[in-house]
Amino acid sequence: MQFQKAHISIIRSIRHVSLVRDWHRAKAEHGLPDITGFVPNERAGDLADLSISDITRKDGKFAYLCRWAGPRLEQVHDAKMASRLLSDCLDPNMAAAIKPIWDACVWSKLPVYCIIPVSDRDGCPVTIEQIFLPWTRRGKEPEVMVTALHACSTEGRFVHHGLLRNHAKPPLHWAVIVDPMTAAPPRPVTDATIELNDDIVVGEAVSLTSR
Repeated sequence: MQFQKAHISIIRSIRHVSLVRDWHRAKAEHGLPDITGFVPNERAGDLADLSISDITRKDGKFAYLCRWAGPRLEQVHDAKMASRLLSDCLDPNMAAAIKPIWDACVWSKLPVYCIIPVSDRDGCPVTIEQIFLPWTRRGKEPEVMVTALHACSTEGRFVHHGLLRNHAKPPLHWAVIVDPMTAAPPRPVTDATIELNDDIVVGEAVSLTSR
């Protein structure tokens, strides 16, 4: 599966943009940033929506063991997450849909941005935005993945509990690799307003289903 690279401007959440910029500054010229230098912004409310997972490798496959997860992230997963594999914190079909995106974060050694359209338990449409960031303990290979989640709805209030659970069919997952070194998209030459059809996805539109 191939993923396109995109400029950081594709990210909609201000907090996610800040996390990617902090990651890039910490990265400097040393390959990957050291997780010991990662300090979540508690004043901005980051902790509630974050998880930190160890990346393990076995027989050429990656697995992700959650070491810590914020309370709102656990609400969305409807699961206690610490000391469990991330794949075990989701229904099997959702885990199969998202795992290639986790893996892309590891092999690209870059942040990956993902959007998932879902509905809450009352049928209210909700958009889940996630950013996955690779960190290391030794400066060469990804050993830790930091996940940040942001959920929003055009309807206003919605129920966080179980947003990533109990879907008969996994929703479409849109994902791109975010490369802070990618050139910014050109600005329009006129002031004309351009309307984009909702069916058009900027970057790579990845439809992931269970295999």
